[in-house]
Amino acid sequence: MNTPYPATSGLQEAPHSRILLVTGDVAILRKFRQLLLPMYDVITANTIADAINFSNHQQPDLILCDVLVADSSGYQFLISLRDDPTLKHLPFVLFNRLNVTANIRKGMNLGADDFLVFPFTGEELLKSIQSRLNRYQHIRENGMPREALIHQLYVEGTHPINERLSKTEAKILDMIARGMSSRDIASTKCISVRTVDNHRHNITKKLQLSGPNALVKFAFGHGITLSKQ
Repeated sequence: MNTPYPATSGLQEAPHSRILLVTGDVAILRKFRQLLLPMYDVITANTIADAINFSNHQQPDLILCDVLVADSSGYQFLISLRDDPTLKHLPFVLFNRLNVTANIRKGMNLGADDFLVFPFTGEELLKSIQSRLNRYQHIRENGMPREALIHQLYVEGTHPINERLSKTEAKILDMIARGMSSRDIASTKCISVRTVDNHRHNITKKLQLSGPNALVKFAFGHGITLSKQ
């Protein structure tokens, strides 16, 4: 496996951020630790059982997880994490060796914040981590947590989500919740991909979501509720 890690410059990180690295691949573990240790505290786990235990007791700021782990999978770990009220907020970055669109879509639909596919550079990895940590820190310090926003929209708001959207937008949100891509939606509704992307942009604004994957995560996590409105 050839994964170059060039020297990086200009990347400023919070000095005490703690990364939980989950992989059973010794070569990846060694390369990632060498790259991350100058900036982060790094905890490592080579099984999902250990990763769950460390998540509960070591309080990482971000999880970097291999899709392929001996005792389970990165997907299953992500599901467990997102189902735990005390851990579901943690930024979660998956990485994999296979560039398969369905795998990437699955990871993002389950709530991953990013999905990296080999070969990627050390700079790409650091930028992904930096972006997720900075966004998480900003939300904690300055913004409403996403879970609180969802609670407000569904419970405290005077209008259900579908009343905030047009009928077409509500239908597209439901299709996103079922894991359909913009191309899939465009084909089903006989419209252009650009039109679908415009709808997605409008939905994101109306629901006050932020980030490139926020809409997918929101729709997937609340698809059943949406379909009942």
